[in-house]
Amino acid sequence: MNRILKIIRIAMWSLVALGLTAILILGITNSNGINGVFHFTNIIDPNIAVQKDESLEIKGVNKIIVDFSSSDIIVKATDEENMRIIQKSNKTLKDDEKFQVIQGNNQITIEKRKFGNLSNTWSFGNFKEVIEIYLPKNYNSDLDIETSSGDINFDSDMILSNANLSASSGDIVSKYNLDIKGINIVTSSGDISIETLTTSTYKIKATSGDIKINSLSGSGQVDTSSGDIKVQYKDIEEYSEVTATSGDVKITIQKGMSLEFKGKCSSGDINSNLDLNYKDEDHHEATANIGNGPYKKINVNTSSGDISISD
Repeated sequence: MNRILKIIRIAMWSLVALGLTAILILGITNSNGINGVFHFTNIIDPNIAVQKDESLEIKGVNKIIVDFSSSDIIVKATDEENMRIIQKSNKTLKDDEKFQVIQGNNQITIEKRKFGNLSNTWSFGNFKEVIEIYLPKNYNSDLDIETSSGDINFDSDMILSNANLSASSGDIVSKYNLDIKGINIVTSSGDISIETLTTSTYKIKATSGDIKINSLSGSGQVDTSSGDIKVQYKDIEEYSEVTATSGDVKITIQKGMSLEFKGKCSSGDINSNLDLNYKDEDHHEATANIGNGPYKKINVNTSSGDISISD
């Protein structure tokens, strides 16, 4: 009986192997594969070309949502009156792979079709898709951007009311000035790098990645679970809380800023060119009152990493 079972199992696995081989051969010989499941055009033509280009009137719109699964998002300001969306890819996209626009309730949503073809997910080679968003300079309302596997890049100065930026696996980058009243930035696996951020309230979090802000104004939290934090404060409205679970924190304040500082690290040192009051011999905890007040507050905590504060 055991011998018969073994023969049956061998026969079944042989059939499975033959079936998978047939599917692979069919995928190779057909550029579109089986219902578009396999694509080899990425390897043949790596050049990125425009797949869709659409212009939208945004008069009366107070919120724009951009939602894509595996695309780099580039945001630029434009002198044009209308908003423009350009989708680029290194393979020819079918209609159900191109973005769609949903309008209503003074809101515009640009997204990948939820039930579109799954060819991009299963493509062989490096699939590359870029979504370029051109926002009129007179648009100063809300902007939400989310991408699962891709970067978010601001390619010009922006003035907005509120912004929510989320990249599950990708970086969020701006080499320009972001003037946003309230902002929330989240990455699961990626870095956050911003040249200038002027805001009233901010919440910036990287689960696994570094955070670097060269000029920060406002009040809020900066947090990373695994990565370093480097922040230069131009101004603090009321407070700033900085936390790094596993990583170093380096902060710089403006000379002449009145500041109440509290720092604590479980495993690491606190060092500064300022006059700190250390709570222990190992320099794991320190406080300071700098200037004459009223004091802005900075609280810094690390579990495994050093803390550096300077002016």
